[in-house]
Amino acid sequence: MADEDSRAWRVLRAAPSLVPFPVRVQCLRALVAEDRAAFRAHSLSGNMPPSVEAFLGGGRTINVRRDQLVIDGFEGLSGLGAQLKGLVRVQFVDEHGIQEAGVDGGGLFKDFLDNLTREAFNAEYGLFKATPEQLLYPNPSSRVVAANHLQLFEFLGRILGKALYEGILVELPFAGFFLSKMRGRPNELNDLSSLDKDLYKNMLFLKRYQGDVQDLSLFFMVEDNEYGDKQQVELIPGGKDVPVTRANVIKYIHKVSNHRLNTQIKMQSNAFLHGVQDLIQLQWLKIFNEEELQMLISGSLARLDVSDLRANTHYTGGYYDGHPVIEALWNAVESFTPDEQGAFLRFVTSCSRGPLLGFRHLEPKFCIQKSGTAGSNAPDSTADLERLPTAATCMNLLKLPPYSDEDMVRSKLLYAISAGAGFDLS
Repeated sequence: MADEDSRAWRVLRAAPSLVPFPVRVQCLRALVAEDRAAFRAHSLSGNMPPSVEAFLGGGRTINVRRDQLVIDGFEGLSGLGAQLKGLVRVQFVDEHGIQEAGVDGGGLFKDFLDNLTREAFNAEYGLFKATPEQLLYPNPSSRVVAANHLQLFEFLGRILGKALYEGILVELPFAGFFLSKMRGRPNELNDLSSLDKDLYKNMLFLKRYQGDVQDLSLFFMVEDNEYGDKQQVELIPGGKDVPVTRANVIKYIHKVSNHRLNTQIKMQSNAFLHGVQDLIQLQWLKIFNEEELQMLISGSLARLDVSDLRANTHYTGGYYDGHPVIEALWNAVESFTPDEQGAFLRFVTSCSRGPLLGFRHLEPKFCIQKSGTAGSNAPDSTADLERLPTAATCMNLLKLPPYSDEDMVRSKLLYAISAGAGFDLS
């Protein structure tokens, strides 16, 4: 099915809705695996520059300051283009410029990717804005935020493409109209509701207005607001002098919609999508609708399948499936509300949603490690029972002290996930 010249693939592209979503996800993973193999073979054929071959052979290592994730990530990775398909290792550096201990076996890059996306896509950073529903789309005024805003958008597109390529989930809720752009579908009036519901309602009101439209004193221009700097933009040549009438009101409605959904963010969107498509081909994304694409990015909307998670969990440090503390843990997780279960998953993996095809596809595997010395003769063994669980999200690892009963397991775990106090990078 991964063969893009096959009849099955042609049918899939022509009528993707006829194929169940999980099957299409499997097709995407097969296409990525095939692309990865071809990329690797090409790199070993001697057709790439020596510097690229060296990068592909051992992977590129970038130094990243934890308080400068976007800047250091951009400087270290922005020039790679499609070569970002190769292996990338991260070496974190503390505030004193000293490299942190540890070797990146893949977990640190996941941690870097998660924290980079949280920072760079945050509306407070300025490159993206959020709708009232807190859904993300490019900031039309991003040039005010950074002179190199288009290079940053291309870089962030590549980062999202890398996450999709590697199957790493990132919690980035995008606005529907921007997801349409990722799929290569042009936006129109009905997409306006995913950007500005009030404006959409106003356009529908205008479309159905039975009175004299000219009484509304509208002209073919809109007002853009860039951080308090208001600018009038003509929707057609000489638009500030062209009144909206019953004869041209439909044209006006579509011009306003096109400006808000397409024209205002055209450069930012094009740069971002160019970055994504360096790793994920557009035709691969077109087999998914907007809601499905969001699930590809951020994971399943279904409630946590505790049985599936348990069946795909590894144990270490003396724990095993059936250990009294482990039994207490799974009983506690089963009793959690859906929001609490999502918080538990985010606490350990950095994402509140599970993999689309089940936890057997989670990388690294979910793992629970016995922490502390409780139950032994060590001097601090009793104190361990007062500690909270901690997690190493880069390794999907939960470090769980051997609490004495199920109530303590539940209360300590809930406190840790609600307070966000248990993060521990190992």
